[in-house]
Amino acid sequence: MKGKGKAGPKKDSVIVVAGEGDFDRKVLWHLVRAFRPDAKIVNLRDKTCLGPADKELTPRIDKLRRLVQAASLRSELAGLVVHVDLDLVNEEKYVEVRKRISDELQNAFSCPSAVALAAFETEAWLMQFPSAFTKVNSGWVLKARYKSCDLAKIHDPKKVLREHPWKPPYQVSDAPRIMEKALGVDGKVIRPEGKNRSYDEFVAELAAW
Repeated sequence: MKGKGKAGPKKDSVIVVAGEGDFDRKVLWHLVRAFRPDAKIVNLRDKTCLGPADKELTPRIDKLRRLVQAASLRSELAGLVVHVDLDLVNEEKYVEVRKRISDELQNAFSCPSAVALAAFETEAWLMQFPSAFTKVNSGWVLKARYKSCDLAKIHDPKKVLREHPWKPPYQVSDAPRIMEKALGVDGKVIRPEGKNRSYDEFVAELAAW
């Protein structure tokens, strides 16, 4: 009697992070790691721009699917995270764009997905963690008016940070280190001091995986 063949080795789980900018993807890498420390996290090098796509959204997601398949080759795709900058503060538009992108991703991928749709820029997420700024540089103290407020409504948060009289001034390349410092000793994200709807919805999606 012929014996059964041996099962192949179990594939590693991989989560793929896509987005418009390299530093945005690195910020999300740290954030995803806090929720899924068991998975390998791979950042796509290719720029993925879904926000203003409208009629071009489907072909752009088709291209994204091919990139994700290549990045997760020989691994089990456990999830997809996509960063998108909306570049305006408009709640109605935010809801519309988020639903459209989420629906398209669910149709295109069998794995869970999470949309990091920053109303304006990733910096509005980082500003929820003022202590993370001072951990990167002790002189980087966020102005009091930006603490415990609705950061999703701040226009151009990157400019707001650069207007702080910090030496050296904030640079976009600092964003990943700030997000890393927003993780506690247990590897979990510390409690935000501000409020940001897009961050809350993104984290809720990750937590539901």
